[in-house]
Amino acid sequence: MSRRHPWNRPDPEWPVHESVVVWETPFFEAGYDTIERPNGDLADYYWLEPADAVIVVAPTAEDELVFVEQYRPRFRMRSLGLPAGGIDDGEEPIEAAHRELREETGYRAEELSYVDSYVPSGWTRYVRHVFFATGLVAGEPDPDEGEVIETLTVPVDEAVDVLRSREGPVNGFALTPILLAREDGLL
Repeated sequence: MSRRHPWNRPDPEWPVHESVVVWETPFFEAGYDTIERPNGDLADYYWLEPADAVIVVAPTAEDELVFVEQYRPRFRMRSLGLPAGGIDDGEEPIEAAHRELREETGYRAEELSYVDSYVPSGWTRYVRHVFFATGLVAGEPDPDEGEVIETLTVPVDEAVDVLRSREGPVNGFALTPILLAREDGLL
């Protein structure tokens, strides 16, 4: 698993003339890069850059997936997803995956295996690292301050249908990792 980001390397066909951070918060930076297109034109490309994150596909011994449901103020709706969260400074992705699974759901995994990494959208410059949990042991959640999370389980063979049947757009943060795990024969 590489922690190098493609946006940190030079590309001679699309050189960066300037990179500007316009806004910084404790959660992300926002800015733009002035890029020279292959035809010589300069254009600004805007981005958001939060910390990299992890997401955990966690099936129980009963062949159910562990989900988290929470209200998402940005979307003005409840969201069903998988245990996930940001990687803290100095933390390895697998450590963050163990931590987020425990904090959000109370479950501990005997083992986590790396599945894949992906960039969630064309506007955000961060990577989601997907892990698959085995040997789950139930426990008490310990969410971060401000997180109001409910833990529930859904039969593995119904997980995609449950996600797609929810009001609003499908949660890609849950769908993509489930499909990656399924493609790898883990589900």
